[in-house]
Amino acid sequence: MTSGVLRLVENAGLLGSLAGQVCSLVTLCIPQWLTLSSGLLESEKYTLGLWETCVTQDTGGRVCQASASLRDLATEMLVARILMCGACVAGSLGLVAVLLGLTCVRYGGHQGSSLERSTNVAGGALFFLAGLATLVPVSYIARVTVQRFWGPEFPTDVPRWDYGSAMFSGWIGGFFLLTGGLLLIASQLCANRLAEKPTSFPSKLDFSRKVPFAKVDFV
Repeated sequence: MTSGVLRLVENAGLLGSLAGQVCSLVTLCIPQWLTLSSGLLESEKYTLGLWETCVTQDTGGRVCQASASLRDLATEMLVARILMCGACVAGSLGLVAVLLGLTCVRYGGHQGSSLERSTNVAGGALFFLAGLATLVPVSYIARVTVQRFWGPEFPTDVPRWDYGSAMFSGWIGGFFLLTGGLLLIASQLCANRLAEKPTSFPSKLDFSRKVPFAKVDFV
């Protein structure tokens, strides 16, 4: 694999990780983890997030209330809040590590050095952990929601909670973080092998062999 291809893979991993980090931050902040349409008032829509619960009306009005204290918060929402905060912290640290490597290359002029490769591997590992920490709570909340509100024993005529846009943003962000982190790690490991590969030169030059020259006749 050539250095140009490795640089392309590295850039793809970095861009994918950045996109995943943005989606993870959006998932943490917006209150659309779960949605519920009231059976009494069809014009009202309830949304539940990690930090607040909102009621939105068709007229455009919206009222939000902060979530209860940690003791009153549901276990799955508390676990999701902790893991999502950890995912955003890990993703931010991964971004700092990659930017540190790029800064060393820009001002130190050591492109492809061991320092750059080490920081990129550390950043890729942090992005990978951030992806796991994003996918786990989103998938866990989805599983709990299906078990509680979409089981065969649940009445069909009763309003039930459903997936919100934050869940899909979390799945997309986790996938991009995992993929971007793996691409960064793989590109740097291949770069290490390419740097350690010895360049073959002839061990001894033979000057004893005579090189024939054609006879030139001058008129």
